[in-house]
Amino acid sequence: MKLRRSYLLLLCLLLLTACRGNRELIYIQDAPRDQEEDIVNNFTSVIYPNDQLYIHVSSQNPAATIPFNEETNKSRDIRSSATPQIHGYHVSEEGNITFPVLGDIHVAGKTREELRMQLEKTLRNTNYISDPVVTVNLLNFHVTVIGEVKQPQLLHSEGDRLTIFEAIARCGDITLDGMRDQVVIVRTGNGTQTIDTVDLSKKELLDSPYYYLQQNDIVYVEPSPKKKRKAVRNDEWPPYVTTATAAIRLAYAIIRYYERINK
Repeated sequence: MKLRRSYLLLLCLLLLTACRGNRELIYIQDAPRDQEEDIVNNFTSVIYPNDQLYIHVSSQNPAATIPFNEETNKSRDIRSSATPQIHGYHVSEEGNITFPVLGDIHVAGKTREELRMQLEKTLRNTNYISDPVVTVNLLNFHVTVIGEVKQPQLLHSEGDRLTIFEAIARCGDITLDGMRDQVVIVRTGNGTQTIDTVDLSKKELLDSPYYYLQQNDIVYVEPSPKKKRKAVRNDEWPPYVTTATAAIRLAYAIIRYYERINK
């Protein structure tokens, strides 16, 4: 009877372990369902040195915009695909771009909207164009996703708005061996580098500065302790070392053996 109780206790522990493992696969576990909440994480992306900008000026008088779109209208062929690519304005280390006619303009630290408004105002005030409409886009927005995802890769995105969940989804989701509560974000900007960890199972992620990724971010999904142990075992442990599953099977066989001999 005691052996049977021990066997039942072992099964209960295994079931609890399995339930806990399944729980670890759930994103944003503590967020209430079917409940509206105010959005407090207002995303704002700024321009950094070494960014590449697409700037196009339009007007009801197309001839007036020609000098300001010379760089934008340039194209070149990529050797591998012969696909025309739009040249952008490179942001220097000092945070400047050289814009036709207007000369050097400091853009680092500004949002795309701020730069757009600044250019439209300058073009009007200098009487170059009376009704300018400026479009500013970021050409080099990309993030790197590595670690325990199904398809680690460098992701390119149009615009400058990409959430961490969107990035992970485009990589095929996190594998079963990935730690959803140990996702490392490496962020570089303004001459500094920040390394932080986010927990994808917690609601507080939605208010985190890492919920919206920024250009050049690196997302690293750590492997689970089980995956790490398996890697170490495969590389360093001798082949006769049993796994946890083998140990449980052995314990079960011993229990069954003593049950039979005690009948």
